[in-house]
Amino acid sequence: MTNLIKVGAIAALATVGVIFGNVTASALETTPPAAPKITVSTAQYKGEKNTIKFEGAANDHYRFVITSGANKIQLNSAIRQELMQGSELSIEDLVKKYYPSSANPIPYDTPISIDTYWFDKEGNYDNSLRQTVALTVGDNLTKAVKLSQTSATLKNPESLPEAPANPDPATPVNPETPAESENVNVTTTPVPVESTPASVSSPRKETKPAETLAETGVSVYSVIAAAVTVITAGGAAIIKRS
Repeated sequence: MTNLIKVGAIAALATVGVIFGNVTASALETTPPAAPKITVSTAQYKGEKNTIKFEGAANDHYRFVITSGANKIQLNSAIRQELMQGSELSIEDLVKKYYPSSANPIPYDTPISIDTYWFDKEGNYDNSLRQTVALTVGDNLTKAVKLSQTSATLKNPESLPEAPANPDPATPVNPETPAESENVNVTTTPVPVESTPASVSSPRKETKPAETLAETGVSVYSVIAAAVTVITAGGAAIIKRS
């Protein structure tokens, strides 16, 4: 009887274990968490620096792995914490600060990638999302859920051309337009313009100047005198014929 009770209890526990095991398995996350934005800006001119910037909410689960050729290195905790503060950081300054003894730390003119992972230390994500990243330096990164990848080719600032000089703000932007100054003599060449008679543009009746009273009197007197002469001559001719 006792043995039967034990067997029944074991069977019951096994059934409960299977049920809870299925519940646990089905509760695992199958969607990766949101990825932060990693931006790498490369140097363009001599003396500039290559920079990296993190945008997003800082989280201790984030891991950053840099791949260059066959080398795969995870950023250490100190760099990770400084990066997640959100400031734009110089890659050259970070290397000098955290890897001062490295002979050739920055792979200039070689494509690199920065992979962002979520370290699933609590085991909340499905096994299909988790992977082990083999590193060339340090222990491998396990339980890694990949979130994103950023690629870039860093430029050696010492091998780049000099930046173009800034234009003098006093120099006019348009060289064809001379700056206004009292000492500038501007010679204006007159352009012949054919004048248009007023009668063409605005035709109107010509107005003769008004005659003065004296001129009017002389004219009338001349007409009367001429008439009298004609009449007198005509009368004399008539008398003579008769």
